[in-house]
Amino acid sequence: MKPESIEERRRARKRSAVRGVLLFALLQLASAACFGALCFIPDMPWWFVALFGVLAVLCLVLILPAVLVLKVRFQEIEGGELDAAGKY
Repeated sequence: MKPESIEERRRARKRSAVRGVLLFALLQLASAACFGALCFIPDMPWWFVALFGVLAVLCLVLILPAVLVLKVRFQEIEGGELDAAGKY
């Protein structure tokens, strides 16, 4: 069995990190769409519409920190922190 190179491991970790953030973003988009659709139910009290609107916006806003965390994760992968910790 051929040992993996460090670059192959880094690429695999990056793919995994991107896949996780994309899955999170898709889940947040689906949640925002559902909350947004609930805003359009006729004869709904105004506070329900406001609540569902706020929840929809909150779901969308949470995608931004996830992208920032992905950037930090890429820096960790490039810095070799996991490779160095794996030696011990």
